[in-house]
Amino acid sequence: MNGKKHNSHVKNETTYNIPLVLEENVISSGISLISLWHTLADESYRVMWPRDKKKPLIANSWVAIYTLQGCGKIKLNDNSEIVLNGNCVIFLKPIDIKSYHCDGLIWEQYWMEFIPTSVMEIPLFQQAIIYNGNNFKDELNEVEKLIASRNPVKNNLAVAFLTKIIYQWICLILENGTKDRQLLRIEKLIALLHADLQKRWSVADMAQWMQCSEQYLRRLFLRYTGKTPKEYYLDARLDLALSLLKQEGNSVSKIADMLNFFDSFHFSKAFKRKFGYAPSAVMRREGEIAG
Repeated sequence: MNGKKHNSHVKNETTYNIPLVLEENVISSGISLISLWHTLADESYRVMWPRDKKKPLIANSWVAIYTLQGCGKIKLNDNSEIVLNGNCVIFLKPIDIKSYHCDGLIWEQYWMEFIPTSVMEIPLFQQAIIYNGNNFKDELNEVEKLIASRNPVKNNLAVAFLTKIIYQWICLILENGTKDRQLLRIEKLIALLHADLQKRWSVADMAQWMQCSEQYLRRLFLRYTGKTPKEYYLDARLDLALSLLKQEGNSVSKIADMLNFFDSFHFSKAFKRKFGYAPSAVMRREGEIAG
């Protein structure tokens, strides 16, 4: 599903952008979905509003931005900036946005614009760290398939999925004030890891940042993420590697070096263990799609 669609409504989109713009708003119990985007952006990605937005800004609409990995920056009309690192979600008003761009190697995010159809207590400008986002990723992948089908019933099911996800994100943000100190601390560390996956993080470095022992850090990670610190860091780098492989100009050896793997062999072995296929298979598939 990579590539541009004829109904794209934002200029200068990336090669691997997936604009899922509905011809008519789809209403479910809770929201009316205007559009959904899954964007894998590189450093050239920059969008200015309202210049690059062909659809009009709607005063009572909202955008939810879920950053899977990498880093993006959003500039608001008051010239303040919001930095979005991997594994975070935020709600904004489209009329407040001036521009947004990729800040670094990559910015993979879901951008959804919607209008609430019932009373929703949506927290504005507040970020939530999603420390175990596999469930959200799986559900959003399913949403993409349902919307792409252009079947009205499946479109409605997709929006029902999104309504549930949005409510879950709202709850995560509202719960920030009641989270225990340990969880808040581990979330900050996870945000830091995703902010710079090119940095060589050791478990000792993470424990030092947390000001705890490595054994205690291991227990915290297992409790909140289901993975050890080493497993979490490796998975985050491999997820980023998968996205980088889809970009032109990257090679297996370049990505292995970029993300601090010992060499291409060790990178390929870890990649195949996680995804079930070699990194070169991704590059071949992307080449076939481009051709």
